[in-house]
Amino acid sequence: MQFDTQSLWLYIYFPSLQLDLIQKQYTGITEHDFAHTSELRAKKNAPQAIYQSSSNQLIQINNAAKVKGIKCGMGLAKASLLYGDLQIFEYKRSLEENALEQIAQQLYIVTSDIVLAHPNGLILRAQNMLNLYGGLAGYWRVIEYCLIKTNYRFIASAAYSVHAAKLIALHSKQHFITKDRSKIQHILDKCSLAYSDIEPKDLQKLARVGMHTVKDLRRIPSAEVAGRVNRYSMNTINELLGLAPSKVKFYQPPSSFHETIELLYEIENTEKLRPILTHTLRNLAQFLCIRNARTLQIKIDFLQRDAPCLSLTFNSALPIYTHLDWIEIISLKLESVTLIAPIYGLSLHCEKHETTQASNDDLFAQRSSQIAGLSLISRLMSKLGESKVQGLSYAQDFRPERANQLVPFTSNTKKVTGVGFNHDQPGILLTSPEVLTQQVSIIKGPERINTGWWDAQAIIRDYYIGQSQNGQRLWIYKTPNDQWYLHGFFT
Repeated sequence: MQFDTQSLWLYIYFPSLQLDLIQKQYTGITEHDFAHTSELRAKKNAPQAIYQSSSNQLIQINNAAKVKGIKCGMGLAKASLLYGDLQIFEYKRSLEENALEQIAQQLYIVTSDIVLAHPNGLILRAQNMLNLYGGLAGYWRVIEYCLIKTNYRFIASAAYSVHAAKLIALHSKQHFITKDRSKIQHILDKCSLAYSDIEPKDLQKLARVGMHTVKDLRRIPSAEVAGRVNRYSMNTINELLGLAPSKVKFYQPPSSFHETIELLYEIENTEKLRPILTHTLRNLAQFLCIRNARTLQIKIDFLQRDAPCLSLTFNSALPIYTHLDWIEIISLKLESVTLIAPIYGLSLHCEKHETTQASNDDLFAQRSSQIAGLSLISRLMSKLGESKVQGLSYAQDFRPERANQLVPFTSNTKKVTGVGFNHDQPGILLTSPEVLTQQVSIIKGPERINTGWWDAQAIIRDYYIGQSQNGQRLWIYKTPNDQWYLHGFFT
């Protein structure tokens, strides 16, 4: 999509996205875990760096590493000489891309037009949001609040083109939020072209003729510059100079939820997974909350060292979305799971969800008891297994012992609707009738049931409601041979 040169853009740069993602995992570890694991406690505050093998350079470092004299751009050998115990993590672009999408989903609540600038940048079109928030200051205040909650370090800048906003953020390394064109142009002129998207070979050509900053570009006619660089670089230059509009493709939130977490350390006990699962389930809850949705099923893949992936599906009897509800169901099921190898990562998937329908129920409706019952069923299914939890439904049969049947209790089970054929049947029915051996007074009856001739299991019975000498009401019947049987008890 193409925009004019009057639109204001924000570029948000995340300089250490993967490293911040690692630190976020430490926040999920309790003090109890640190107290019992000296190695874990040491790792939390140790110098850490992200290493990119393709360039043989450190591209992200934490403050502890800076204290040791380690800098971004260093080679692995030099950094190891400066500090031998430096924690090295291999750079994985996919982790940053996933984190970037999660941030975009959170920002989508407060701003509409978002562009993913993989792997570590977000572009926001601010122009159409200024009236809603009463100006740039109000808009930025909301965006900044959302970004701070993510616990990722970021640098933001504003300009009237995407490339200009990005160049200012990368060059200045501090926030620059304004819509004043003169201030934007003043700082943009000082920016080095080395931080722009101009191709490296074209940067070298421009440097040979003394063009190192945006201000240098403005001194030379565009036609002369066009003769020295390729088309892509020229389009970038025209956008930097405000001569061409921005061309972007806006982000569309996904319809399903997927999140992968690579653990900082291997886990051999499923109880230790609870903090990590809670973190990713919070992200799922936010994903569903934005869409006013609930889900009945999630799937988690546990990545095991030197062993096949362990895939588990967790079901709920009623649609839920909060992380507290899901963590309880998951924890109960994991109690019966034995790991054959340590876990080094996990992936959570939620493919299907349903929109929550608004209801105008009576204030005194007994809905809470129904929800509590379904919640109990969800816990039982997780604890005992889905095959061990069954429900009752009516069957199309007049024979009392066949009028009800056990069915698997799942979200897709369609129970037979309607009422029982015999309103006078008791609440407790014996598995098989027993010979009546006590004296009974007849209260009501008879009611004849003559059926089952089609399957060679025909019955002819006259049912009565009787009362024993101690006051217990019984459901009894008499056969054509005048034999009396006890079939159930009324409660």
